[in-house]
Amino acid sequence: MFKRQIGFIIFLLIFPFYLSAQQAEISVNAHNQPLNSILIGLRDKYAIRFSFDDNLLSKYKVTLTKSFATAEKAVSSLLKPFPLIYSLQGDVFVIWKRKTATRINEKYFLKGYIEDSKTGEPLAYSHILSDEKNTVSDVDGYFSEIVSHDTVCHLVISHLGYYILDTLLRPGSVHSIRLTPSSVRLQEVKIIGKAIDYVSQIGQKPGIIRLNSKVATHLPGYGDNSVFNLLRLQPGILASGEQTNSMIIWGSYAGQSKVMFDGFTVYGLRNFNDNISSFNPLMARDIEVMKGGYDARYGGRVGGIVNISGITGNTKKVSFVFNVNNMTLNSLLEIPFKNNRSSLAIAFRHTYFNLYNPTDYTAHRTDTANRRIPISIHVVPDYVFRDMNIKYSGIAGKNDHYFLSLYGSNDIFDYNINQPVQFRKILKHTQEENRQTGGSVFYGKSWKKGGSTNFLVSFSALQKRFTDDYRIEKTWNGDIKTLNKTNSINKLSEVTVKAENRFPVSTYQAFEFGGGLIGNSSFLEVDTFDVAMSNLNVSSFRLFAYFQDVISAGKQVTLKVGGRMTYAFNLHKFYPEPRFSAIYKPSAQWTFSLAWGLYNQFVSETSRVDDQGNYRYLWVVSDNEDVPVLKATHNVAGISFVQKEYLISLEGYYKTVSGLSRFVRYKNIIAPDIYHGKGRSYGLDLMIKKDYKGSTFWVAYSLSRTEEMFDYYPKRLRKYRRAPQDQRHEVKVGVMVNLHPVYLSANYVYGSGFPIGYNQHQRIEKDYPYSRLDAAASWKFLNRKLKGEIGISILNVLNTQNIKFSNFEKIPLNQTSSINIYSDAIPFTPTLYLKFSF
Repeated sequence: MFKRQIGFIIFLLIFPFYLSAQQAEISVNAHNQPLNSILIGLRDKYAIRFSFDDNLLSKYKVTLTKSFATAEKAVSSLLKPFPLIYSLQGDVFVIWKRKTATRINEKYFLKGYIEDSKTGEPLAYSHILSDEKNTVSDVDGYFSEIVSHDTVCHLVISHLGYYILDTLLRPGSVHSIRLTPSSVRLQEVKIIGKAIDYVSQIGQKPGIIRLNSKVATHLPGYGDNSVFNLLRLQPGILASGEQTNSMIIWGSYAGQSKVMFDGFTVYGLRNFNDNISSFNPLMARDIEVMKGGYDARYGGRVGGIVNISGITGNTKKVSFVFNVNNMTLNSLLEIPFKNNRSSLAIAFRHTYFNLYNPTDYTAHRTDTANRRIPISIHVVPDYVFRDMNIKYSGIAGKNDHYFLSLYGSNDIFDYNINQPVQFRKILKHTQEENRQTGGSVFYGKSWKKGGSTNFLVSFSALQKRFTDDYRIEKTWNGDIKTLNKTNSINKLSEVTVKAENRFPVSTYQAFEFGGGLIGNSSFLEVDTFDVAMSNLNVSSFRLFAYFQDVISAGKQVTLKVGGRMTYAFNLHKFYPEPRFSAIYKPSAQWTFSLAWGLYNQFVSETSRVDDQGNYRYLWVVSDNEDVPVLKATHNVAGISFVQKEYLISLEGYYKTVSGLSRFVRYKNIIAPDIYHGKGRSYGLDLMIKKDYKGSTFWVAYSLSRTEEMFDYYPKRLRKYRRAPQDQRHEVKVGVMVNLHPVYLSANYVYGSGFPIGYNQHQRIEKDYPYSRLDAAASWKFLNRKLKGEIGISILNVLNTQNIKFSNFEKIPLNQTSSINIYSDAIPFTPTLYLKFSF
């Protein structure tokens, strides 16, 4: 009996394996059938996955009746009579033609353009994974690489916000590859089981983040479709303090990081309200954030770079977008021309009423005992904003791309105070006006041998006017004393002419090189009480050239070794900038990266500090005397892990900068003069992200420290101090839920605070933590030719009182008392919007 039980148990253990083996048997029964139809039949019957050239395999006829124990044996037997081979990519059989005899030094070029299947928009910086290496398309969506054979190549092509394409391409011709945007509903196109790239790509290259501008549509604050609401939620980019005038990346100072749009510099607008970005995000196509350690193609800044590529316009049909909310009107018109080979895009925004009503602010007066006494200040503000974009782009010849992009904006903010305080009356009027213009002309040429050349001519100009008139009136006798009367005019312009080249020289190597001419001019005039305090008028022209060798050791290792050389005519000096980066991918999940480089900046947004410690920022061209050339060293290292829809990224950095300049005027303590200093910043960025069926959740944490040391510090205290933008901790949490056609999102930002000084000489400081929770909901309707979208955003849901960075002002009341005025950050603010498009 016991033996029977043992035998029965053994039978139960063996039977499932026997049954599985029987079920895994592959049967082929074909008579003079095309090979492609046989493989399709096996796919449907046995769930075997294939990737092959359908036209190629249809030429081969098969006659075979046989059963096979495994799928691999079946495929091997079917391909044996023909010049075909296969490889297993995971569980996918990738089939291509066997290599023919290759002539010595023969090169085969695999090249093409990647574009949006709905609008024809080129998809810049798309990722292409081939059998032999990884590569990235350029700003026109163009890619080219040398492969070792002339048979079909297996490619996996991805772009943020689009379905990933797994395909086969043959070298030789220029391919047109169309990706489908994830916003298209699945029943509208034949897409089965394809993955999507969602919000961001991070950790794949040192210090670089790529963002999907389309998701800004569903983030809180979408009233103006601002991509800055997406930028501020990334690790390493300052969100606390709601600094919109200048991006603060990895502890950089104001003006040390650059925002580029279509190749020209956007110097930034004041944009007192965080809901209005510095450019029209309806024009944004691709966003690349270089926090530090970037390669030799980029220069002119010692901080980070935000590179935004504008849309080229819809080349297939006329389209129009109109958005209205309780702050701005925004519109975009796209018109195709010349047999759908070119397009004109026009965008316009305008505030249609004064966004700020007169209100009472709680300020604090400091008495003789250094006690803070709250008082109420009545402030009457006024604000106007408008901007416009015009862009014409198209295709010339077979594959060349070109565009003309123009931009102009105007931003005016002022406020008045007429307030009795302590038997006195505060009379104050402050106004700041910013005008920004810019434009670029681009032509991208692709060569027969796989190389590409991009020509760019760009210009940008910024004009800032600032006036501050502050008086105290004695209420008992009417005497008026003028405490401050400041007027400043600041102008900065830039013209750039450059050419960039990329030529693959072998399967695993490509040369990137280029050069050009940059011209800057700055004008600064500051007078106090009608006495000229600063009067600078400087111009600078610089020649630059760069070269870097891109080496790929298969799919695992990518090296970039090169440098940049700049000659400044006004300084009669060369400035070398060596660069190096390395990426190691031991597997598809893990990525290790590091980068190092030297960086120089020849225009600076210098700070001006008055008697009360208030900061103003002004642009000037470096002359290496009053305003030195900024010099920085970047050290970046990172590690990331990606598996299915999870991402974990950790980056560390250490940066030093010298040549800081600051105009300081501490009455009776420090002689008014321009002083120089240096700084350093270091920290860690952590990003954890989860994507699931169109929804995304992420947590970003930044640990950082930024310090500075200036020569106006007393010698006994001359050591590194906290910089104005120093903040120890910042946490950002975001979630986006896709319930198409309904979208829900929320984000939360916490910052430990900046050092706000109460006594600049004794370094009495206090940190004010920042905390803000936002939420939004939107609904897409009229899913026909005319599409509609309606939504609501609630900013600062908990109505937490926060202080806006660089908008803190101290006003003296008398010899022993002063008033601190804080520009409040966004309070509880519901924002409605309605959008129509066709």
